[in-house]
Amino acid sequence: MNPEELFEEGAFLLMKQRFEEAIQYFTQALEADPQMTKAYQARAAAYLRLERLEEAEADLTKALALDPENPRLYFRIGQIFYRRSQLTDQEEEKKAWLEKALEHFNRAIDLEPLYAAAFMARSQVYRDLGEEELADFDLDKAAAVQRETAKARKIVDF
Repeated sequence: MNPEELFEEGAFLLMKQRFEEAIQYFTQALEADPQMTKAYQARAAAYLRLERLEEAEADLTKALALDPENPRLYFRIGQIFYRRSQLTDQEEEKKAWLEKALEHFNRAIDLEPLYAAAFMARSQVYRDLGEEELADFDLDKAAAVQRETAKARKIVDF
């Protein structure tokens, strides 16, 4: 199988929630083509689902080195940092992880201003930081983006 075929098989397994098997295919794809950004991103998604946060972060860091303007990579790293904030009981450490998550969600939104999922995630970070007004604003923004996207699809799909 060539790298693209390996990636597609991994993507199929990821969709079927067979994460360990998907990781094997993404790894093979990356061994054949170490520049395949989407394989790093997909493998990171599988690692995230398995709570293997360090491995997910390592893959996303490699992907960012290859594609530094990809908002989804920043979004995924933000998810990792947010997840880490949920795993600690130390208030100072929790706040540090939340601030790192916020930084990455902000970067994702800077790169893609209509990124509804990033607004929703950022809203949760703001809420966890006690910034209720900012959280509500971002939640409203996410809903507005979703509505506009739905309208645009109707126009295009008529």
